[in-house]
Order: sequence, then C-alpha cells, then structure tokens
Amino acid sequence: MACEKTYAPKPECYPRIYYPERVYNMFDSAHCNFSFEKPVYALMTKDPRYTYGGPCWYNMVFEPFNATLHLSYHEFNTDKAFDSLFEDTRKMVYKHIVRADDIEEIEVESNNENFSGLIFRLKGNTATNFNFYLSDNKQKYLRGALYFNEKTNPDSVAPVFDFMVEDIMHMMKTFKWN
Repeated sequence: MACEKTYAPKPECYPRIYYPERVYNMFDSAHCNFSFEKPVYALMTKDPRYTYGGPCWYNMVFEPFNATLHLSYHEFNTDKAFDSLFEDTRKMVYKHIVRADDIEEIEVESNNENFSGLIFRLKGNTATNFNFYLSDNKQKYLRGALYFNEKTNPDSVAPVFDFMVEDIMHMMKTFKWN
C-alpha cells in the first residue's frame, strides 16, 4: 500500500495577466501617407515582405501578448483597382469561414470623413479574429489583420484579445491620411 499514490484534482485556474497602461504615441513614418496613435507597449516594425508590398507594410507587435497586427498600405487610381483590393481583403477574411462560427461586418467612418472602411470580427476558433480596411475611396487603402503568434484557444485569450482590440479601435479613431 505504501507505493500507491492518491491524486487530487487541481482546481481550474487561469494565469494572471498584467495589462500595460493605456498610453499612446504617434506613429508617423516618413514613407507612408498615414499616421495614427498607437499604444506605447506595441512596437512598429517593417514587415519583412515590404519589398513586395512597398515601403508602407508594417507590423504592430504586441510583445506582452505575443500578437501582431499586420498592416499593408496600397495606392490605387481606379474604381476597378479599389474593388480588387476590397475583394482581396474579403477573400482573406472569408477563407476562415470553415473554422469561423460567424463573421460580423461593421462599417467604419471617420469623424472628419477622410476615410471609411469595414471591420471584420470573426467568431470562433480561427487564425485571426479581427481584420479591417480603411480607405479614402480615392487612392489610399490600408488593410489590417490581427494574429496571435502561436496557436490559441479563443476562450483563453478573449480578455487579451478584447484589450488589444480597444487599442486598435483607438488607432482607427486617431487615424489620418497625410
């Protein structure tokens, strides 16, 4: 009997998450036609694929949460080119429909009417749960997609995801075309 071990189940628990203070600074690259306020805890890095996409592909890296908001900027000069950019965005979002429980589309308009766009909120166990585009509907188009850098469980990361989305919404509220 001395060799028998008794096991007691451990209570369910979640790791404590330390959220950074909500402080913002201006991101204004000399190469890009846009600026916005970003959280100070997020680092802006050039996307390694920027040579393909141009000088205005950036990653907003949320280091404390191991997540990245991928930003790609494009210029267009015809309605057909805008439609193509928009369709590419929709394709990238809706390729997740096989895993998504729902995809909610939310219209975005700026206070000073210098851009409009859409937010795509993907519900369920998808690789990305937040995508958006902003455009002046004349020649400028910015697309964003938020990804965690490791496989996650949506229920487990929901509080962190909501925290980052608030900061991304702040970015969009302060967004300006230069």
